[in-house]
Amino acid sequence: MQEAFQLDSINGTILIVDDDIGFMESVRRTLITNNCTNVMMLGDSRKIISELDRGGISVILLDWIMPHVSGAELLQEITSSHPAIPVIIMTAVTDTETIVNCIRQGAFDYITKPLDENRLLSCLNKAVQVSAYEEQVQRLTAYLQGAPMARPELFADIITNSPQMHGVLKTIETVAPTRPPILITGETGVGKELIAHAIHRASNLPGKLVSVNVAGLDDDEIFSDTLYGHVKGAFTGASEAREGLISQAAGGTLFFDEIGDLGQKSQVKLLRLLQEQEYYRMGSDRIRKCTARIIAASNRNFDEMRRNGDFRNDLYYRLCGYHIHIPALRERPEDIPLLLGHFVEETARELGKTPPIIPQNVLQALQEYKFTGNVRELINMVKNAVTLSTSQFLSFDDFLITAIGPSHCMLRVIKDKPFRLQAAFKAFPNLEDVERLMVEEALHASNGNRRMAARILGISRTTLLKKLAPEMED
Repeated sequence: MQEAFQLDSINGTILIVDDDIGFMESVRRTLITNNCTNVMMLGDSRKIISELDRGGISVILLDWIMPHVSGAELLQEITSSHPAIPVIIMTAVTDTETIVNCIRQGAFDYITKPLDENRLLSCLNKAVQVSAYEEQVQRLTAYLQGAPMARPELFADIITNSPQMHGVLKTIETVAPTRPPILITGETGVGKELIAHAIHRASNLPGKLVSVNVAGLDDDEIFSDTLYGHVKGAFTGASEAREGLISQAAGGTLFFDEIGDLGQKSQVKLLRLLQEQEYYRMGSDRIRKCTARIIAASNRNFDEMRRNGDFRNDLYYRLCGYHIHIPALRERPEDIPLLLGHFVEETARELGKTPPIIPQNVLQALQEYKFTGNVRELINMVKNAVTLSTSQFLSFDDFLITAIGPSHCMLRVIKDKPFRLQAAFKAFPNLEDVERLMVEEALHASNGNRRMAARILGISRTTLLKKLAPEMED
């Protein structure tokens, strides 16, 4: 099968320059048939440089023998003034000397007339890829040289003063306009979905961002129906046709959250979608194109999952066109004062209160607190503190924390409840026994409040519910 994924995702325009209008129209139809609609034709070679100066051209298909200005003359001028644009020469001349001279003068490739469709598409795919890489190199070079972000307004809702996070945002600005999938990793609560939205904004895609939480699609059939949709009568109960999420995200971004929780059968289906960029609605034999850009996120350790066979290597490498890792909040303590101030004001405004003040000693303790739940935990702590506070100053009690010495802080959730961890085991306990006892102790200490129990254990509420699931079934 001819690979056309680069043509599908081309950002700029393919410019065809030839004095034969009928030939150019034939090439244009070939490209449109292969899902490339950004095509421009130019019959007068004298106008090509002014057209290139306007910008937006990604690849040039250039005839070698033309009236007014020949392809040989133009090639030298193009490679001098616009060296980043690949030029593919088209001609009926087939002698070796001409081909060698084209390449020496800077042509990207050479195609003989009449054009072979597979050869044309193969050349264009490679040229578009080189053009995209060239653009990335330029952006990354500017980034490494300390250039400021070109569009900081895209990241207005990401509050940070961290050099690490600024590096992440610059990387996003660099890779977002390209089309390979992006994998976002980071601990629970660091803001991976927020980053996905920022990537979508920076990509300038005309479609919308559509999110799907993979953790809630544990059944293979549900995954297929949610993603692909179905036609009427596809299965029992399918009384109406349904458009899947791929269709909803057409021309935009499809965001797979918690991709590490995807089952093996569903992994195979997603891999096929990424490879072919085509799919069928359930019950239909009509093929559809996927025009959505794919972003995936997970807090899982993919190296470990791949070693254990829980996640396919081929799918991982398909998803990981670019890898963006979000540092944990404890790795960027300089962000804590900014985030605290922002969420205190936001919560107070929602509650119709005057924003309370955070005393310096409380602020210092919070900066030293190890937020195992990251920004999400900080938000919950602030909401509880502002809601419960009856003073103009927030205290340790409001945040349910205790400062222990000058450089330690812990969550105060165990008050008058006695520990039961001294309970004797008849034999040395295994990890499962200890984990079960810790979960029971956390629930006991928090009076059955599962959210608070999860905070005590340093895990998410979802993870706690999964650990409780076997008990609840019993």
